[in-house]
Amino acid sequence: MNIAIIDDVQQDLDALAEAAREHYDPKQISIQLHTFSSPEDFWNSYSPGSYDLIFLDIYIKQANGMDLAAQLREKGDSCALIFVTSSDAFAVASYDVQAAYYLLKPLDTNKLTKVLDSIQIKRAQDTRYIEVICDRTLLRVPVKTILYADTFHNAVQFHTDAGVLRTYLTFQKFEELIHDLPCFLSCYRGCLVNMDRIYKPLEEGFLLDNQETVQIRKRGA
Repeated sequence: MNIAIIDDVQQDLDALAEAAREHYDPKQISIQLHTFSSPEDFWNSYSPGSYDLIFLDIYIKQANGMDLAAQLREKGDSCALIFVTSSDAFAVASYDVQAAYYLLKPLDTNKLTKVLDSIQIKRAQDTRYIEVICDRTLLRVPVKTILYADTFHNAVQFHTDAGVLRTYLTFQKFEELIHDLPCFLSCYRGCLVNMDRIYKPLEEGFLLDNQETVQIRKRGA
């Protein structure tokens, strides 16, 4: 697992690197840590897909970590991003670059442990699939390709990157299949959205990363 840490405060850089080692070493998860004190140093060694996880400060001398994150996304990099910074001023804006988490300094190692565990669960989820029958054909649908699921007459519809798949499965049975996957959130009865595919929350629902909106049905509507 390749991890980059970008911070211009050496003490914070070292503390985060040590906290990462203390988290992963007991779990026997092999990591390679790369530390950078400036965005320039990072870009000089960067290539798309280099890192699985990037820790990033926002307040860097003569730079803004949010801009660096935006550039990463523009390059199509899907690595997990965790902001570790001194102010919550950019917490809402972090949704725009699909940040996994936003942590405040001084670093709380207990919170970091929970965050890294969540990211590890997500990495495992990315290899999961659901077996369903569509048009009499058994399909394996990768969980990460599912945007959301809802009902259509007596069927369950999977809205995926490849289009809509319809299977004559009860919604209750579908919920049983994904009961151990915390990425699915109930919008209303008969509709589950994959939180990993949410680009940002809206007042009326969620904007997904394919620019589709999933509505949250309000009580009495």
